[in-house]
Amino acid sequence: MARERCEIWDALDGLFGPARTKTEASMRGKAVKELKEAGATPDEIEIAHRWCAANFNPFSEMALVKYFGRAQHEAMAQPTDNVTAIRKLAGL
Repeated sequence: MARERCEIWDALDGLFGPARTKTEASMRGKAVKELKEAGATPDEIEIAHRWCAANFNPFSEMALVKYFGRAQHEAMAQPTDNVTAIRKLAGL
């Protein structure tokens, strides 16, 4: 029987590529668990990814988890041109 699709896992796959090793899958699973607990949506994950990309190079999904709340806060609190573009991309 096939597993039910997880939109958070799928969002991370789209941003970071598929997990190919046990360690990658384990870390991805931890990130998914925490993002689910935070009530994250794929759009919010995209916002956090863009925020992390602007602030870190390189970064992992665990950095995205670590700074998820801060990324959301800054994206909504500071209407700059970059944030406006991110909001448009995320459909907000």
